[in-house]
Amino acid sequence: MTRNRLALLVLPVGALAIAGCGASKSSNPTSPSVAGPIAGVNISTPAPVSPTQGTKLSAKDQPVTLVVQNASTNGQRPITYRFEVAVDAEFGNKIATREGIEPGGEGKTSYRLPDALTADRTYYWRAKAIDGANESAYSETVGFSVVTPAEIQTPVPLEPVGSATAASQTPVFKVSNAARSGPVGEVFYTFEISQNEMFTALIASVTVPERIAETRFTINQVLPGGIRLYWRVRAFDGNVSSAWSQIQSFFTPKVTTAPPPAPGPSGPPAGGWPKTGEEVVAWATRSYPDRLVAGVSLSQRQNNMAFVRDRMIEAGICGGMELAWNLKRGGPDKSIDYLAYRKAGRWIGVDIGAAYDDTSIPLTLQWGENPGDSLVTPATYSPAPSCR
Repeated sequence: MTRNRLALLVLPVGALAIAGCGASKSSNPTSPSVAGPIAGVNISTPAPVSPTQGTKLSAKDQPVTLVVQNASTNGQRPITYRFEVAVDAEFGNKIATREGIEPGGEGKTSYRLPDALTADRTYYWRAKAIDGANESAYSETVGFSVVTPAEIQTPVPLEPVGSATAASQTPVFKVSNAARSGPVGEVFYTFEISQNEMFTALIASVTVPERIAETRFTINQVLPGGIRLYWRVRAFDGNVSSAWSQIQSFFTPKVTTAPPPAPGPSGPPAGGWPKTGEEVVAWATRSYPDRLVAGVSLSQRQNNMAFVRDRMIEAGICGGMELAWNLKRGGPDKSIDYLAYRKAGRWIGVDIGAAYDDTSIPLTLQWGENPGDSLVTPATYSPAPSCR
């Protein structure tokens, strides 16, 4: 009775031993559960493909996709990949981890992050290949940044707009400054004025630097009178530009025949003709006060400035000075408030009107010599003045 009882007790112990062997990891290399790393199996390190070291990705092009060149193995087990993204090169602060990614085709495997990364900071990523028993080393750590792209919005034309008639044939063009985002540099505006809406008959193309809030300029050429013209504008910096603005149109005022200018004073003034620039300014200021008044139209101010310019040249020539018209940018138009003066054997430029196009204030004459003006272009004044 005692032996039989002992024999019966041994059987459960054997059964337990058999069950324990069934729960252990298999030595079969293709089994899902393998006992530790398999000796002799080597998995190569996957190579980063994209993004590469130092890449700057636009915040608009998200989520980011990571790509590696597939690893190779001499083992029998299939490989999957583990991707990691962190905000530090040591991967102490990981923000994305994904395992079990199946190899892709054409020798590359990719992983698209589930969410967009915060812009204007640097990130680091790496990957490794795993077969469940063995694994490769981590790939090279790759740093990349997500940046807010530089972008300049379309500027908005302010005047002249809506087919209005401009105040003069040299109108002021004004635009509301373009909104921008990202790392935008110094901004400039290009204005185009054309005789047609296709802008195949350009009259002028002018580029000016941005001013505060609104950017404006007064065109420095007389536009044809009594016609409809079209204009547009765009903003740009050294890297990006906006789209062209909405096309605007306006009419130039009709051309009217101006009465001939009153002749200059006959004969030399008391004390003789002026012999220096300062004397020329003082003489013209005394002689033509009606040409210096405020509150006139821009076209009248331009006519007044041109009239006084010619009288100043005549008076200076009669006083023995070598004066001439100045051709703007080599011609053919003459500068309205600028003349040429031969001094010490060479021609220099002279600014004779202070803010002459501001018609809200009286015209102030001056003698501002500019010896460094390499673009001064003298044109002989004609006809020669009568100095008697």
